Amino acid sequence: MIRSFASGIAVGAALGTLARRWWDRRTRSGALGSLRMGLTEGLDQVGLALMQATGVSLVDANRLAWRDNGEVFDAMEEAIGAARHSIHFDVYIWKPGKAGTRLAELVCRRAREGLAVRVLVDPMGSTGFDEELSRPLRDAGCEVRYFRDPKKRPFTLTGRNHRKLVVVDGRVGFTGGFGIAPEWSGDGLSPDGWRDANAEVEGPVVRQMQAAFAAHWLETGGALLPRAEFERARPAGGARAAYVTSMDVVGLSHARWVTHIALMAARRRAWIANAYFVPPPELLGALLLLPRHGVDVRLLLPGPHQDHRTITFLQRRLYPRLERGGMSVYEYQPSMMHAKTMLVDDRLVVVGSINLDYLSMEWLEEGCLVVDDRTFAAELERRWHADLAHSRQVAGGRARSEPRAVGATTRPSPREREAPRPPGWVADRG
Repeated sequence: MIRSFASGIAVGAALGTLARRWWDRRTRSGALGSLRMGLTEGLDQVGLALMQATGVSLVDANRLAWRDNGEVFDAMEEAIGAARHSIHFDVYIWKPGKAGTRLAELVCRRAREGLAVRVLVDPMGSTGFDEELSRPLRDAGCEVRYFRDPKKRPFTLTGRNHRKLVVVDGRVGFTGGFGIAPEWSGDGLSPDGWRDANAEVEGPVVRQMQAAFAAHWLETGGALLPRAEFERARPAGGARAAYVTSMDVVGLSHARWVTHIALMAARRRAWIANAYFVPPPELLGALLLLPRHGVDVRLLLPGPHQDHRTITFLQRRLYPRLERGGMSVYEYQPSMMHAKTMLVDDRLVVVGSINLDYLSMEWLEEGCLVVDDRTFAAELERRWHADLAHSRQVAGGRARSEPRAVGATTRPSPREREAPRPPGWVADRG
């Protein structure tokens, strides 16, 4: 009996040691070896890396604006009210309620006025849509389709459509972390209204967003979109941007590539807000690498308000390791922090549907805007400081317990200016 018990202890300890070594090895290396040598030109190389890894290029002449929390619905309604040709939805969540019903009524009116309205929802996320919203939309002349309907494919639990995408006239697009549901209707400062980050964009990048919608539309049995749907986007501003989609694949998804490219391009800061922080080991390893090279890494995560309490337990178990690695971690207090944004140095912003967890990185259909623009980045920085005023620091040194002045983290020291990082700096890992 004693021998059996001792043998069990020994086997368990051996398996635990092997598992720990496997985890540590993946956090330090992994399949993204081509980026381990670093983007030697920093942000100036992001477009090149993005094109090679995902096939999507940054395009010029876009105008972007932040549409956070319930403001996104006001902006959508304004764009839909001014639409002249088409309205397209490709969303994970569209539920009955004030926001969902009001938007459905507006869309129905525009369909009766002769506009082409195409609605694609994921039935797993859009509970109540089929029972309360689908019929009125169809009766008004809207085309409504379900993405990988579980009734037809009952064992398709992965590969769900987690994107949040609206395209109006092929000219204006919306994306971010929003769902069309009551919890996104507030100001992000109370438990009933989640804190989220969304973007409205106008310009050539909307053509990429329209193409993303078209691919999903075709998969669900919809017809080819008319050529004109891809010809209405016009130059509208000075920002460079790309819309990158990600699918459930065996190997490296575009969600992984986008995230790692953004992190490896960081030289001074990487500020990340995310709803579900359970990173795969390679991603955790990339995050832990940055503070060793002077990058200010901050994480803004959900606090007392989290719709999946298991995630809270898992993310908090990582705090001691994140703190030892030199990161600062904050928990948002007033409501559920549902944003999925990254701010890298002074110019690069990632905003969309990608969470830093296994689901987004490997098993879901995702989409995000990658933006290279100082003005858009500065606006996100201002929002970060406002959010930190409603957050509690849970990991990190006292030196970072108070937000620095806007722009303070983005100016390199004289020593940094005199000594640029050598090629291969990312490969130095302990």
